[in-house]
Parts: sequence; structure tokens; C-alpha cells
Amino acid sequence: MEKKILVPTDGSPCAVEAERFALRETKAQGASVTFLHVVYSPSTLVPTPELEAGEDEVLREAKARAEEAGVYAEVMLVRGVHPVEAIVTESEEGYDRIVMGRQGGGMLRRLLLGSTTAGVVQLAKVPVLVVPCGD
Repeated sequence: MEKKILVPTDGSPCAVEAERFALRETKAQGASVTFLHVVYSPSTLVPTPELEAGEDEVLREAKARAEEAGVYAEVMLVRGVHPVEAIVTESEEGYDRIVMGRQGGGMLRRLLLGSTTAGVVQLAKVPVLVVPCGD
């Protein structure tokens, strides 16, 4: 039985679908979930109050969805590390699975699988469940 599930999120519609899927699975298994938001771009390496508010909002909304579903959730914000590296590194801290959306909300989107998702699938040492999006 899985006990800890890592859910990377950027607040995009596809990431929210993955969050909701993870919350249903987590509740059914009695596990806990950690939402991970990674901020990585030259413009966000030096945070401003406006950027921090947006970053925090992604995690606040994810945590609120967890509370509404009756699931214990932690949140984590990582800045200045490439998303693939941050997700894979964090997943090695005792997580049983990663659940993530097929594509994030980044400007560079691939046709079938987002570049972050593809990188995590290739490098993670724990199972990665990729949730398809309705877009």
C-alpha cells in the first residue's frame, strides 16, 4: 500500500486534473500527498512580492482541494532548480509514487508528453503515473 504520493503542480488545468486524480487515489488508500511547485526561469530567480503571491496561490489552491477531499496534504515550493531535477530529487525522499499531468502550463509544450513529464518518467526511480488531460 502506498503511503506517500508526490504531485508536482503548476496550477495548469492538466496539473489540476492530476491533483484531483491523486486525491481520489490517496483517499482510497489512506495515504498522504505532497504538492510540489517548482519555479524555474531567469525572471523568477529573484522573487518579487507579485511573483511570490502567484507561486503561493498555486499551492494554496492545491491544499484547499485536498482539504475539501478530506486528504492530508503538505506543500513544497522549490525555486531555482530545473523542474525535472527538483521532482526526481524530491521523489527519492521516501515517496511511493509520482502523479503528474501529461502537460503543464509552460510555453513549450510537446504534442504528446510535456518535456518535464517526459524527463521525470525517464529519470525517476519510483513509479510515475501520468494523468491524461482533457485539453
